[in-house]
Amino acid sequence: MFDFDELDESLPASRGGPSASGPTVPATVPRTVPTVPTATPAPTPAPDAVAPPKSGGPPSLESLIDDATSSDEADVAEVPAVELAPSTTRTAEPAEAIATSRPAAAAGPMSSTSRVPTLGPPRLARRLQVPSVPSVRGSMLPADDDLLQWMAQKSYLGQDMFLVGDPGPHLRNAALRFAAQTGREVEYIGITRDTTEADLKQRREILDGQLVFHNAPAVEAALKGRLLILEGVQKAERNVLPLLNNLLENREMSLEDGSFLMAPGREAEIRAASGGRCLLPVSKKFLVLAIGLPVPTYPGTALDPPLRSRFAARRVRGDQGMELARGDAATKKLTAVVALWRSEDSKKQQIRLPRFPEFGLVSVMKLLKLFPSLPDAAALHSAFPWTVLQLSSAQRAAVQSALKLHNVELPGTDRQVYSLKSIEKLPADCCARLVFQMPGQSDPSVVCPCGGWPARHEQTLARLAPAQRALLSQLLRDHAAGMDLCIVGERGVGKTVLSRAFAEVLGYRTYNIFCFKDMTARDLTLRRSTDDSGNTIWQPSPLIQAAMEGGLAVLDGIHRLTPGALAGALGRLLCDRAAALPDGTKLVPEEQWHQWLDQGWSAATLLGAGFRPVHHAFRVVATAETPQGKERSWLDDELLTLFHFTEVKPLPAAQQAKLVTQVCGLSVEHPVLNGLMAYGKALRTAAKSDASLQPLLLSMRQLLHVARRCQARPKDVTEAVRAALSGYVNFLPPLSKQTVLRIMREAMKGAGVQVDLESPEELREAKRKSQQAEERGQRLKALEEPAIGLRFMPDRRTEQHIHEETEKLLEEKAADRSRQRAEVMRLAKDGLRTGRSSRLALELREHEVRLGDVSCKRGQPQRPELVPSTLFVDIPQHLMALRSMMIDWLLQRHLLLIGNQGVGKNKLADRFLSMLQLEREYLQLHRDTTVQSLTIQPMLQNGVVVYQDSPLVSAVRYGRVLVVDEADKAPLEVVCILKSLAEDGEFTLGDGRTIMKPERMPEQLSQLNDPDFLPIAEGFRMIVLANRPGYPFLGNDFYRECGDVFASHAIDNPDVTSEVELLRSYGPSVPQEQLVRLLGLFAELRRLVEEGLLSYPYSTRELVRVVRHLESFPDYPVEEVFADIFEFDWHDSKLRETLSGVLSGCGFKFDPTAKSVKHGDPNKRLPKDFKSAKHYDSGENAENDGEGFDPGDVGTRDYDDATDQSGKRHAPRAGNWDGRQHIGEGPWDGGSGGTGTAGIGGRAGPYRLDVGQDLVMLTEEQKKEVSEEWHKKAQQMADEAYAHRLSELKMSAHDETEYRRLLQSVEAQISAFRLVLQSHEAKERERSWQKQQTQGELDEMRLVDGIAGARNIYRRRAEAEERGGDQLLPKRVKFVMDCSGSMYTFNRIDQRLQRLMEAAIFIFESFSGFEAKYEYAMVGHSGTGAEAESLVAWGKPPKSAKEQLAIVKQMAAHAQYSHSGDHTLEATDRAIKDVLRKSADEYYVFVVSDADLARYGISPATWNKILMQDQRVNAYVILISSNTDEAETIKSGLTPGHGFVCDDNDLLAVTFKQVFSATMLRNRT
Repeated sequence: MFDFDELDESLPASRGGPSASGPTVPATVPRTVPTVPTATPAPTPAPDAVAPPKSGGPPSLESLIDDATSSDEADVAEVPAVELAPSTTRTAEPAEAIATSRPAAAAGPMSSTSRVPTLGPPRLARRLQVPSVPSVRGSMLPADDDLLQWMAQKSYLGQDMFLVGDPGPHLRNAALRFAAQTGREVEYIGITRDTTEADLKQRREILDGQLVFHNAPAVEAALKGRLLILEGVQKAERNVLPLLNNLLENREMSLEDGSFLMAPGREAEIRAASGGRCLLPVSKKFLVLAIGLPVPTYPGTALDPPLRSRFAARRVRGDQGMELARGDAATKKLTAVVALWRSEDSKKQQIRLPRFPEFGLVSVMKLLKLFPSLPDAAALHSAFPWTVLQLSSAQRAAVQSALKLHNVELPGTDRQVYSLKSIEKLPADCCARLVFQMPGQSDPSVVCPCGGWPARHEQTLARLAPAQRALLSQLLRDHAAGMDLCIVGERGVGKTVLSRAFAEVLGYRTYNIFCFKDMTARDLTLRRSTDDSGNTIWQPSPLIQAAMEGGLAVLDGIHRLTPGALAGALGRLLCDRAAALPDGTKLVPEEQWHQWLDQGWSAATLLGAGFRPVHHAFRVVATAETPQGKERSWLDDELLTLFHFTEVKPLPAAQQAKLVTQVCGLSVEHPVLNGLMAYGKALRTAAKSDASLQPLLLSMRQLLHVARRCQARPKDVTEAVRAALSGYVNFLPPLSKQTVLRIMREAMKGAGVQVDLESPEELREAKRKSQQAEERGQRLKALEEPAIGLRFMPDRRTEQHIHEETEKLLEEKAADRSRQRAEVMRLAKDGLRTGRSSRLALELREHEVRLGDVSCKRGQPQRPELVPSTLFVDIPQHLMALRSMMIDWLLQRHLLLIGNQGVGKNKLADRFLSMLQLEREYLQLHRDTTVQSLTIQPMLQNGVVVYQDSPLVSAVRYGRVLVVDEADKAPLEVVCILKSLAEDGEFTLGDGRTIMKPERMPEQLSQLNDPDFLPIAEGFRMIVLANRPGYPFLGNDFYRECGDVFASHAIDNPDVTSEVELLRSYGPSVPQEQLVRLLGLFAELRRLVEEGLLSYPYSTRELVRVVRHLESFPDYPVEEVFADIFEFDWHDSKLRETLSGVLSGCGFKFDPTAKSVKHGDPNKRLPKDFKSAKHYDSGENAENDGEGFDPGDVGTRDYDDATDQSGKRHAPRAGNWDGRQHIGEGPWDGGSGGTGTAGIGGRAGPYRLDVGQDLVMLTEEQKKEVSEEWHKKAQQMADEAYAHRLSELKMSAHDETEYRRLLQSVEAQISAFRLVLQSHEAKERERSWQKQQTQGELDEMRLVDGIAGARNIYRRRAEAEERGGDQLLPKRVKFVMDCSGSMYTFNRIDQRLQRLMEAAIFIFESFSGFEAKYEYAMVGHSGTGAEAESLVAWGKPPKSAKEQLAIVKQMAAHAQYSHSGDHTLEATDRAIKDVLRKSADEYYVFVVSDADLARYGISPATWNKILMQDQRVNAYVILISSNTDEAETIKSGLTPGHGFVCDDNDLLAVTFKQVFSATMLRNRT
């Protein structure tokens, strides 16, 4: 027999050389590879010699196994730890307060005081740590003898091992099999990105007021000679695993308690020493076995070279060549399909498929065995859901070709498969008999686990639609096959309904775990707390509770988790039903637990040793959204090995209607319901190509809500239809909003329902604009023929006619703007004259509120101080909003108010609660809000951690209304808790309590007043407030994630009539004429925001602030009051010019050249004899300098200060700018009122330099004080600087003028769009919280660790570390510009070529500096060819104004001399193919055309087919034409959201900006 103890004694103490206490290995001892199948016992070697190989060589695997199973195996007595010389590392704390944990002193989750008892002989206790071999998907894997033989060799050599392979349980299974067959004890660590030093060395606990150290698995393995298994090595953060370097190489390590692990072989020295530092010998039998995936084939961090060199690696195959038990035709067919898929893995990266899960065919064959008539493809799809995977067209083709080759097809929706017939609970513990049925087949019966709560299968099945019952049957089939389940589908298709139905039909108690991005492994398993005595304890998470009690763990939203987090933290629990928890507790399968009991172990002994059984009924159901877009899919190769998958698609329209009828009682033939069915179908089609429409997809929740509203208020048809649109539609890009409204109008018209989705004013304005655009198009069309004739025969009269007509159109356009402004002012005057306008009647009675035709009961507050009281003006628009909120409130809905800042969302919420006399709890969210802080707040009181309820929990407990403000500011994973609470009515708090709806609790449980349950009190409701999504708010898109759970209301600025009343209430004495002008001003500002000329949405809040100021200070100039609002934008010259024009147009006087709204007086002079310079960056030596001049808090320095020479004149100089502002004499550029420097307002400066400084002008007399020589020198320097600037541009003075003319036309748009790009980039690069830091802010969730003395209890914001395999690529964009002859010909009519050149300048300037994120190319198409001009090559954007001007001149020249004809289709096709030639983050193509396609017989359908040919490319068309009708015809023939019409060529650059913002920068957070 081979003895491990003999082997340990025979090995040298050090890996690097001979033992320090024994002789070296004799050179005559052979070190051959162990190949002998059997070995005979050898004599025991002498103490001073190394044991020779038994039977002439090292042992075989069989001898290792025989030795492990021998009952006569001898155990080596442990060497006691001995104190040596005192160590300075422990002087910081009393020695008596430190204790080192020895065998398994960790407290389990069930008890904080459990300890390991004496188990008799050491050998007997040791056997508990030897693992059993787990099954994989219910079957035992065959042994790989070659692998086990290799592992035996490495074990014999004492060499640490590394198993590399594809994702799956086979790597871990092989390691455990080796340990089981050789009798090796095992310690296991599942590595995740959250693994820290404490997980590898020692953790700290508080026990009876003392600090106690507990050994981590790595230290336990080293001390007790166990096999340490490290799984998921590639997931570790950098420099975490290198902590083990010294332990691996030299078997030495310093521990946190001051002790030191010593290399084996020095036991005698340790025994001889006494006192001082605690030295612990590492066992000679200690061995490390690591498991990891190959990087970069799979994402992760590559091994650190020093760490890698310490392992012997072995590639482990999976199920290739495995013989399955069922060898029929179906097995062979599916095996062949999988083999074809696997063969694609070895091909080039572009075609590589996600890997079919290792041993996935085991569960597939089990399904087919249980359900013999189940279609092969259906069983295969459960294990490998190819319809859900995010595949390219080539990958999808590879999948389908393999299926088609072997005649494997998914059954259609019309094909019958096994459905649930009956469920019977059996007397056995948590077991049920499921009977399935299928037409023409026998009824299979399956016994499977179930829950301990009462089952409600009949009631549950009755309320499900047929498609939902079919999906539930699929879930139950996979459950019967022994698999955990993952439900995948888009938002709102019923994933939660299915998971709840699964629990109810089987009587499971659900444990909901809401997944979020920053969720750690500890969040999923255990949490730390303290008991009443202040001792640290560990408490199980809901997932671990479910595992131990046989519940159903629902992992809600696993798509939000960090890649690899779920597999790393729970992979072993899901696959093996075993886990090693952070507190040292070990979960084991129930079968192994019963084996131990049968062997004579008592349950108390096993519990005391830290073992807990996983209940056989335990199941996990995960839900996730379908992978979308170009981002990396959450459904990776590792997750495929953990679950069987069920894809949930939207219910068919007929079933939706029937379900609505069943739940709400609305007739199936109701016209509104039929219209909504048609709308939902059409919108789903449109949303496939326009991502901005995704949040508006009609979910079943919304459909039920609309049906209930129709049932409760049958006459409010229009309001019910608007509720289906939700308030979100108001915040879509204009073109997307038009698409949605058009789809809804057409759907309702087809159903015979007349609805007014827009107000009468909006309809009238839209009709007027349409007529105006049509008339303008006809007039411009009439000029086309004369313009064409001018190319062949110049005629002055024709030219004059065209010029006069175009000028007239421009004048009419300006007059139309004035008319709109005048209309607003007229409405304002009428409102001020008539006083109170018509409105809904509001009656506040003692027990009831009546608003119009809606009434609601008022509450009886127990704490009246919690009822909000606010100053509120009952204006008509807000009363209408309150009425709509009240209707939804009566339907038991939670409310969501979305709008811009300052439109009155908080006011409406408070007024609503005040009217109904409801108590309020208030929460304001921000970017640092966490899931924990939203629910409970841990606090430390007298050394004990207690949890204080947040406002959310208080609202739940006492039945109050929770107002959640700024919901768009918090991370989505935080606010989605609100969805879980609103929809599921269940949530588990950080302190272990579970919030639950009373009706979901069993009757006996609800009567026990269990402190672990917190029933939701009657009256609890939520009102959530959020800003609109997108720029400039840049918050999360709250509605997209969970808006359909709430009744959404869009809150906009009040209309003119309502705003008049509001302003009159705040400023009763403000002159009416001034109020009218203010209303006209803000109406004009908002119109410019809608047109894209301004980005900041000016709101009623700013307007009210101005009026309040004027009311309190009537003599204060209104122009200076505006400084409070416009100072933010006044630094931008183009914005300043735009705002000045608007202000002047409304009767307010402003100078656009002024540097500030109220500063920068050109008459301002320096005080007489002023000798000091004013420094804006200093606050020292502040004093009065000169008569009447007080620099305030800025500092001054004396002129003879040697460091800066303030107050001294200097000869003309340049290039000495320090980035600050200076006033007066000094040597710096960028000043004002100085001499000889580049600045403004001074004398003898070489050129002007405006850096935003205050403007101070020197007088002409002061300028003459400087010598003529200095003036001439300054002029010479100015000429040289100008010439140098032109040489940089390589432009003549004429070129500079032409370039400036083009640039000035789009400068405002460039500035605005660059701000959008910068804000978007800043949001993408926003630092996130990095936890487990040694400095920063205290992480409240690690408060207990801090008490125990841990150092890494802080968090700080930092840029996330890039993970291996995550390559950041730029977006590739190709612009296809129309350079055809018509652009040149009709330029004189509508300036289309001029605008196109300006748009090109807009593109060049906007993307300058963002080349790392946006790589673009530009070509020109015309009758000459599809790429007649290569304007900008890939990766070579124009670097200077000269190059930009040359490109636009090239465009103009080509348009003048191009051939006739059209190559728009060919240009589009070539651009799409060209943009794909290189890997990128996303692909975009923008085609600009003048909509002159009908002349060449080109149909929009043909063009659309080319545009949509590849799903990877986002292709869009911008149509510029005077012929609006033809452009609209083309747009209607294109996929919704992919065609844009610019009917006003002056706004071409604005259109580009809107298109970019709606496509490339759409909000994905």
